[in-house]
Amino acid sequence: MRPRILFVDDDPNILDSFRASLRRHFNLDTAEGPLRGLEMVRSCGPYEVVVSDLRMPDMDGVRFLSEVATILPDAARIMLTGHADLEASMNAVNEGRIFRFLTKPAATAALIKSLDAGVAQYRLVTAVKEKQRQLERDLEAAAYVQRRFLPQTPPDVPGLSVAWRFMPCAELGGDMFHVFVLSPGSLGLYMLDVSGHGAPSALVAVSLSQLLMPQSGYLVRQGAIIPPGEVLAALDRDFPMERFEKHFTIFYGVLDLASGRLRYSGAGHNPPLVLRADGGLERLSRGGPMIGLGFPAAFDEGTVTLNTADKLLVYTDGLIQYQAADGGMFSQGRLEACALDRRELPPERLVEALVAAMLEFGGHALPMDDVSLLCLEMARPGGTETRRS
Repeated sequence: MRPRILFVDDDPNILDSFRASLRRHFNLDTAEGPLRGLEMVRSCGPYEVVVSDLRMPDMDGVRFLSEVATILPDAARIMLTGHADLEASMNAVNEGRIFRFLTKPAATAALIKSLDAGVAQYRLVTAVKEKQRQLERDLEAAAYVQRRFLPQTPPDVPGLSVAWRFMPCAELGGDMFHVFVLSPGSLGLYMLDVSGHGAPSALVAVSLSQLLMPQSGYLVRQGAIIPPGEVLAALDRDFPMERFEKHFTIFYGVLDLASGRLRYSGAGHNPPLVLRADGGLERLSRGGPMIGLGFPAAFDEGTVTLNTADKLLVYTDGLIQYQAADGGMFSQGRLEACALDRRELPPERLVEALVAAMLEFGGHALPMDDVSLLCLEMARPGGTETRRS
């Protein structure tokens, strides 16, 4: 298909000459005067190139082409001018409103060359924008897939209450978490944070989430639950830095539903918090270094018992590092104080309250890092003894 070009001039004889010399090369429309030109831009566009004379009644060529830019921002805009108007034309080009200008009378060969360049510019711009739109569609699709690996509904466990919030700083994030029935009577939960942002981090996070499924063989082998420390050691072995050029932190725990005993280990992750019903607070800090640093590491395990009305709060560093305009961070101390003040709220309302406090602290600015937060509470009759190792 021949490129579509619009010529605008107040002299019908000049327009006739353009039609005669260029119609074999282009799909050419002409408009007598700028007002008619704007009508055609609106009703007959889009045009790949719009060519205008500089001096016309009602509206000069600079203003006309500026109006065209608001209607057809991708069209290449060319201005024809006499030698006396060179300074005004060059200023218009330098201000970015015009692709290029030609002096009158323009030789046909030079005019065709400039029009071809304008068409190439238009097609380059529109191709880049289409690729950007396609990339955005792909990212939206990938973000949807990533969200499908997050919890969709809480595990069907009587008395268990779970709530969460995921706020990626971009379409795709490096955070991932899940809570799931690991075996009859046991619950598994993890939260991980892959370094960086965007698609590369999200792909690693999704890959990890596929491994951290009960049926993958990574968490349960021949009916036996693999201890958390061994799971993290396996991840450290299977995800060296040179594999994905990424490292990540993770917290992984196994909760015995009958006793409320949580066996856990962390790899460089922010220590989860246990909010005791009596107002106490415990940090679950046992574990080892982050995954992927490239040297052998041991991952210690800890145990803690969740009693009736106690809450487990797991989060990523995007929450405590959320920044206000003055550079101050929400901080570990502020999170703990807010959580303790609101510890009597049910998990869903507690998560909402903590996110609201974070956003209020930062003036509701968009987070610069992914923010993930998960809260778990298990109503368990009997047993108030607290044990931790």
